[in-house]
Amino acid sequence: MNTNRNMKQVSLAMAVVSVAGASVFAGGATRAYIIEGSGFFGAPGIELGRVGLVDLSDPSVVTSVALAAADLRFGGADIRPGTADLVAFENTTNALRTLDLINGGNTLIDSIGYMDSGVAGMAYSNDGSVVYVTTTVGAFLRIVEADAVTGAVLDVHNILSFVASSLAVVPEGHPSLVAGDLYGLSPSSGGSLRLVKIDLDTNTVVSQLSLFGIGFTPQFETGLDFAPDGTLYAVIQGYDEVSPDNFVEISSHLYTIDPQIGSVVDLGVIEGDQTWDAVTLVVDDGVAGCIADLNGDGSLNFFDVSAFLNAFTNGDLVADFTDDGLLNFFDVSAFLSAFAAGCP
Repeated sequence: MNTNRNMKQVSLAMAVVSVAGASVFAGGATRAYIIEGSGFFGAPGIELGRVGLVDLSDPSVVTSVALAAADLRFGGADIRPGTADLVAFENTTNALRTLDLINGGNTLIDSIGYMDSGVAGMAYSNDGSVVYVTTTVGAFLRIVEADAVTGAVLDVHNILSFVASSLAVVPEGHPSLVAGDLYGLSPSSGGSLRLVKIDLDTNTVVSQLSLFGIGFTPQFETGLDFAPDGTLYAVIQGYDEVSPDNFVEISSHLYTIDPQIGSVVDLGVIEGDQTWDAVTLVVDDGVAGCIADLNGDGSLNFFDVSAFLNAFTNGDLVADFTDDGLLNFFDVSAFLSAFAAGCP
């Protein structure tokens, strides 16, 4: 590595950063990732792998992120705890893939197998060591536990005559639920939607809570995730039956769910032009959306530039923003792009 040349490039990067602004501050959970794609129906006209950031206070505001894939159907995603990685379960090849939010595309972790293409959900354990993925296989709800780093299958769970279209793990410090418990959204044949708690030790659904206040018949594609403060968010889409042969498609709506009584609050339509067919929801805790925050203080400022400079100078691959195993101008450029994008 040509250190002198690279040092000059980093010095240039620092100058550009100082012009861009001294500090970009991060707040709490204000955004959520969605991925467009119809994992169950394979609906035409859907730009599979399109990733967006939804404003939690105004779901009609959606910022498109670099395309994750052109022809792959994603059916669940989560931010791996302790990292800035947004990882999605891609149920065309039953594989875990890390999404590149800056340059687009994805990196294969591994295909976990044991699944069928269709309704899917995904969530990480709170310590980030295990990933849970679910889909329907024949007459069973199947949940696969896999190693978060390698994708190696650790356990396979089957629950007869049940379906769950999304998963979420209760975060540490939740005000009313037990941390680590696994919840999902389960559509019924009668058109209702239930919040269910799943016990993997006994392979049973230990509680079911019907949701009320949705206002339409939900379809299979849903997203579910807890914010760090414990708020439970969901993305739900569906249809209204105007007549036996006339159905009206409903755009994806963003909701909060009260996990104690099952009531929902409709926060609004995700992008009113009805172009988003959202199949997953991942609340952005500020980590994945703020990957340039190298010192982890929730804001972008000179200290992050300094941390990048130190890592770059010392050959620390923390500064490898292009993930190619090398430190060069492209990493400087990627860092600058991430810094300019700001924090939520």
